Amino acid sequence: MRKILLTGASSEIGAAICRKIAESDDEIILHGFRNVEALEQLRDELPCRKTVISAGNLADSGYLSDLIKAAEGCDVLVNCAAATLSAPLAQMSDAEIDLMISVNLLAMIRLCREVVPGMLARRKGSILNISSVAASRGVRGQTVYAGTKGFIESFTRSLAAECSRKGVRVNCIAPGPIDAGSLKGLLSYTGDEVKKNVALNRLGKPEEVAAVAAFLLSESASFIVGEVVHVNGGFMYGL
Repeated sequence: MRKILLTGASSEIGAAICRKIAESDDEIILHGFRNVEALEQLRDELPCRKTVISAGNLADSGYLSDLIKAAEGCDVLVNCAAATLSAPLAQMSDAEIDLMISVNLLAMIRLCREVVPGMLARRKGSILNISSVAASRGVRGQTVYAGTKGFIESFTRSLAAECSRKGVRVNCIAPGPIDAGSLKGLLSYTGDEVKKNVALNRLGKPEEVAAVAAFLLSESASFIVGEVVHVNGGFMYGL
């Protein structure tokens, strides 16, 4: 029996992770922002004994405080929510910068701070943060977004160093070009142009990210801590 919180569950990657990891005796909290209908549909698909929908803006400190309270006692935390805005840095407004920092970083930090003490006390638990290939490969128009993802990877390694001796594992996945709404909204060029830079000559599927997530959260990955696993079809290396 596990208590799971997954932010960004209404996204295609987040929903795929939920479907892959959910078990019949789990209690799962599905967070999303605008697409409540997608959360409701996902809730109806999952086999969990209890599924709770929490819809709200992670940049809203009041809502985030409520979600943090709901996260108490979590055994699994998946930080998948992200604000993905694309523009040259000189054209970014303060509001856009603040939004990405609030959603991509501050929400993750505060949620981790909430769940870690309980995990350490129980000497078990797993946290999975979702980064991006943008953290490792420079991409025009993604300076702030990529910067937040680079922070997530450094944060993951350091939190793993703090927690691993007491049985709590923290890892990270860095997806590359995945055929999902976030990619379509972030990039100005077409899917065919993206595929030219992927060694496998195709976009990834949300389910392929979810398969890695399920592994990292499982006992099969019990000796893996502080890792950033790239799921990008060779995009990162220009193969």
